[in-house]
Amino acid sequence: MSMHTPEEWAHSAASNMSEARAAQYNAHRQIETSKRSHEGVVCDNISMYDTLHNSMSNKVKNSYRLLEKLQKRAESLEASVQKMGTSQAFVEKGLRDKDAPLQLCAWRLEQREKRPLREQVRDNVEIALEEEKAVLMDTQRRLSDAAKRSKAMVAELSQALDEVRHDIEQKLQALSVDEMCLRSTERSMHAVLERTPPPPSARSRGSPNKLKMSRHQVALQESSKNEVHRQQDCERLNRACIQREDAAKALREENAKLVQRCETAAHEAAARSMKRLQERVHDNQAMRRRLETELRETQEKIDHTKGTMSQTKYQIKALEEPIDLTSSCAAWRKQRAHKEHIADPVSTALQEHRVTVLQAQRELINHHQSEKGHLKELQDRRERLKEDLRDKTASLHIDVTCLTHEGVGHDRKSSAGFSNTKLSRSTMKVDRSMMPRGVQSAR
Repeated sequence: MSMHTPEEWAHSAASNMSEARAAQYNAHRQIETSKRSHEGVVCDNISMYDTLHNSMSNKVKNSYRLLEKLQKRAESLEASVQKMGTSQAFVEKGLRDKDAPLQLCAWRLEQREKRPLREQVRDNVEIALEEEKAVLMDTQRRLSDAAKRSKAMVAELSQALDEVRHDIEQKLQALSVDEMCLRSTERSMHAVLERTPPPPSARSRGSPNKLKMSRHQVALQESSKNEVHRQQDCERLNRACIQREDAAKALREENAKLVQRCETAAHEAAARSMKRLQERVHDNQAMRRRLETELRETQEKIDHTKGTMSQTKYQIKALEEPIDLTSSCAAWRKQRAHKEHIADPVSTALQEHRVTVLQAQRELINHHQSEKGHLKELQDRRERLKEDLRDKTASLHIDVTCLTHEGVGHDRKSSAGFSNTKLSRSTMKVDRSMMPRGVQSAR
C-alpha cells in the first residue's frame, strides 16, 4: 500500500528542485567569488613579483655602486700605503745618514781633547763642534719621531685597507647571493606569467597588494632603515679612509720638509765646523810662524851672545899680559938703590897702568857674568819657545787630521762635505823638527 499522497509526491519533487536551484545559485556565487579570487591572487602575485624584482634590482645596483666606491678607496689606500712606506724609508734613511756626521763630530771632539794642556782652550772650533753635535742630535730626535709617526700611519692605513677589503668581501658575497636570487626571481616570474597570465581586467583592477602591504608597513620601514644604515656605514667608512689618507698626505709633505730642514741644518753646522777648523789651522800656522821667527831671532841672539862672551874672555885673557908687566916692572924697580928708589913718573905711569888694567879686568869680568846670565835666559826662552812650538805643532796636526778625516756612513761611503776639503800647501806644510815624537813615529 502506498505511503505518500500525490500532493506529498509533488511537494517533495518541488522541494528537491528548489533546493537544487538554491545549490546552483550558491555554486554560481562561489564560482564568481573564486574567479575574482583567482584574478586577485594572480594580480597580487605578479605585483609582489614586481615589487620583489624592483627591490632586488635596486639592492644589486646599490651594491655595485658601493663596491665601486670601496674598490676605488681600496686602490687609493694601497697607493697611500706605498707612498707612506716610501716616505718612512726616506725619513729613516735621513736618520741613518746623520750617524756618520755625528760620529765624526764626536771623534773630532775626542781628538781635540788629546791636545797638549797648553793648547786646550775653548776656542771657536770647540764651540762649533759642540753646536754641530747638538744640531745633529736634535735632527736625529726629530727624524726618529717622524719615523715613528710614519710607521704608525702606515699601520693605520693598513688597518683601514683591511677594513675596506673585508667590507668588499662581505658585499661581494652578499651581491652574489642577491644576483642569484634576482636571476631565480626573473625565471620564476616568467614561468608564473606563462602558467597564469594576468587577466584582461588586471589593468583596471585596483591594487590589493597595497592594501595587504599596509599590514607589513612596520617591517618594510625597518628593512628600509637597515638598507639606509648599510649605505651610511659604507659612506662613513669611506669618509674615515679619506680623512686618514689626507692625514697621511699631510704627514708625507711634513716628512719631506723635515728631512730637507734637517739636512740643511746639518750641512750648515758641518760647514761652520769646517770653517772654524780651517780658521784655527790658519791661526795656528800664523802663530807657529811667529814662534819660529822668534825662535830664530833668539837663536841668533844666543849665537851673538856666545860670540861676545868669547871676545870678552879673550879681552880678559889679553889683560893678563899688561897686569903681569906692571907687576914685574914694579917688583924690579923695588930693587933699585935706596937713593934712586923714588916715586918718579915711571912709577906713576906703572901704577896708573896697573890700576886702569885691573879696573878694565873687573869690568870685563862683570860683563862676562852678565853675558852668562843673559845667555842662560836666552837659552831658557829658546826651550820654552821650542816647547810652545812643539805643542802648537801637535795641536796643528790634530786639527789638520780632524779637517781631512772622512766620515763613513752605513753604506761605507764617505759623507758628503767631508772628503772634498782642500787645504793649501802652506797650511799643510809643517816643520818636522818641531813635530812631537809620537807624531813623527806615526808618520
